[in-house]
Parts: sequence; C-alpha cells; structure tokens
Amino acid sequence: MPTGLDLFALANLQRSPRTPINGRVNGVNYTAKVVIPEYGEHLEQHYGRRLDALDIEFPFRHFGLSVEFETPIELAVHDDERRLDAGLRALLDRFGPVTLTNASLPGGSRVSEQRNVFKSLSFHTDRSRIQDDNLTLFWRDPSDPIQCEPRTSSTLVLANAAAYLQSIKEGMDEHECKLLYQLFERMNLKPLIGDVMVELGWRAPKGVGEISLIDNLTTLHASYYPHRTDKGYPISVRYLY
Repeated sequence: MPTGLDLFALANLQRSPRTPINGRVNGVNYTAKVVIPEYGEHLEQHYGRRLDALDIEFPFRHFGLSVEFETPIELAVHDDERRLDAGLRALLDRFGPVTLTNASLPGGSRVSEQRNVFKSLSFHTDRSRIQDDNLTLFWRDPSDPIQCEPRTSSTLVLANAAAYLQSIKEGMDEHECKLLYQLFERMNLKPLIGDVMVELGWRAPKGVGEISLIDNLTTLHASYYPHRTDKGYPISVRYLY
C-alpha cells in the first residue's frame, strides 16, 4: 500500500494490544501502539452500562492507534481525489483515531484549504452520513512558521457511544445519539484521557509533523483548551473519501 505500513504486523495489536510493535517504512523505523486497549471494558466500567444494550454502533475492541516514526518521513495518505489510502482506512475502521507522529504530507498536499479551531469541549462530527467524504484528516505542517511550534490546545476523540453515555451521566434523558454535545465541563479530564477518550495532543517538539485521521460516522471530536484563554493556532483540516 502507498504508505508502506505493514497491515499484517499492525494486526498483531488486535491480539496483543499492550505490546507495541516495531516496523520500517522506506528505511524509517516506527513504533506503533494501541492507546486504549479493551476500550469497551473501560466504558462499561466507567459508566456502569452494557454497550450491547445500547442502540448505537460500537465497532471497536481497542481504541486509538499511535504510530511514531524515528526520523521525519513523508506519507501520501490520500490520492488526488481525496481517497484515503486503503490500508489506513482499514486501520481507521479497526482502531478508530489514527495518529502518525514525525510524519508529513508530501509537497503540494500540505497546503491547507481549511484551518479550524472550535469552542472547547464541543464534541461534534464534521460530516454526516449524507456526505461521502466523511473522514477527517488533521495535520500539523512542520514547515509552516506557525504550526512548526507545538500547539497549546489539543483535540479529544471518543466513540459515539461514549459521548451518549457521558451525556446521560450529566443529566440528559435517554435519546437518539446526537451529532453535537457539550460535555465534561468543569471536570478534571486528566484521568479520563486514555480511559474514555483519546487525546490528539499536537505537542510534538518544534518542527515535528503530526497527522491524525478520524471517522465522523463512529466518533465525535472536540477542541480542548486546558487554559481557557488560549485556543492555540487552527489545525489544518481536509475531508476524505
């Protein structure tokens, strides 16, 4: 596949999610790991509800895949028609959010048509089921004068079912899963990150590229400002098929 990631090796993370694996792409070593092993168990324990009793799709056993390269690498994650690389799509379907650290988009595809920053903790989808390009690509360009610096705000991602259960915990009545929730306000999120949600930190050192992918049909995401007065710079966004 174009990115060169070894799907067969990465599939081992399904069987042994607590053991990182090492690989090599175009002469560059990488380490891959699962962010939240046995995600469903985490959610059921935290919320005291069985996921199979909810009328909400929950396709994940483990949640979040982090791939960190030893030295900088360029990866063509999509083609000229904005179609996501098939191998990355398989990983996205299996693990939910996928993050590639020390990786950059090649050449002209780094140019961002859109840069976003939103209200803190406003969990939402970028695209709906009526839109075919329902995958979101976020990236931090290490050659950009602003984005070369680590960001002071991050992005949080959780499964639709987790957002629903959190909304019930915060006092909402039973309802159909929504496309927008304002959640976790006035809460200490530190113990929840890596338990019920994944954080896309954008905090790699200066000049390090970061790429993240999410599926808007199965997850919600939100900006997160640990310091409410500092939103950080807008992150680059593109929608993929």
